[in-house]
Amino acid sequence: MISGIQFFSKGILMAKKKVRTPVDFSELGGYRYLHFGSEWIQGGMQINRPYRLALEYQQSMMALALFEPHPKEILQLGLGAAGFAKFTWKYLPEAKTTVVEISEDVYMACRMWFKLPEEDDHLKIVFEDCKKYLFEGNFDPVDWLLVDIYDAEAWGPVYDDVPFYRLCRKALREGGVASFNLFGGEDFEQSYKAISEAFYGQVLIMPEVQEGNRIVIASKGEKKDYSIEQLKERAAEIQARLKVPAKKWIKMLQKENSLSNEFKF
Repeated sequence: MISGIQFFSKGILMAKKKVRTPVDFSELGGYRYLHFGSEWIQGGMQINRPYRLALEYQQSMMALALFEPHPKEILQLGLGAAGFAKFTWKYLPEAKTTVVEISEDVYMACRMWFKLPEEDDHLKIVFEDCKKYLFEGNFDPVDWLLVDIYDAEAWGPVYDDVPFYRLCRKALREGGVASFNLFGGEDFEQSYKAISEAFYGQVLIMPEVQEGNRIVIASKGEKKDYSIEQLKERAAEIQARLKVPAKKWIKMLQKENSLSNEFKF
C-alpha cells in the first residue's frame, strides 16, 4: 500500500481543502485499489483496462441501463476511484456527467493514480457535500443517478435515511432511474426500506456480490410495462456497447424480485 502523497499536478492550484481525506492505494493481480487511510476498498481499476468497471458491484449498478439505456444527464454522488466517471466519459460520450465529491484529496488521487480525465463538456466535478448539493437543487433533473457514498470508516452510506433518498428522487426527471450501492447482510434491510419508502415502492434489488455489496435500482414516474424478452434484447445491446455483463442481470433481477415474464417498473 502506498500513501503520503503530495498534491502537485499539471498546473492545478489547490485551494484550501474543505475536507481532508487520507488517501492511498494498493495493487494486487493487475488491479489498483483506492483506500481512505484504512483497509476498506473504496474503488478499483484494472490497470490495463482503466475505463472498464473493475468491480462486480460497479457492474451491478449499471443494471439501471436496462430501464434507461441512453441517458443524456448523469449525476454521480461520490467519486470513489473514478470508476463511474471514467466509464460514462468513455462509453457514453453523448451524456454529460456531473460528479459531486466533497474531498479534493480524493479527486487529486484519481487524477494521479486512476486515470481520471480532465473536465470537459462531458465531465464536471463539483466539490460539495452531496446532501447539500441535492437540497439546493441548482441543476436540471437527470436521467441517471449513481449513489456510492462511503467514508473512511465504511460502516455504511454517509447518508442513509428517507429524507436523503427523497432528495435523490427529486433529482431525477420523470422516467429517470437511480442506482444505490449498499452493504449486504443485516445492514441491507434498513437501507432498502428507506429507499423503497422514498421512491413509493418503485425499487428492484440485485443479489449480493463477492465484495459484500448489494445494489438497489429505483425509478421515478409512472410505472412502465416491461417484458423479460424485451430486457434480454436490450441487455445484449448494452453488453456489446458498454462492455458490461448485462445479460446475466436479467436472471438476477428475476430471481431477487420474483419477476414474471411481464411486469411493471
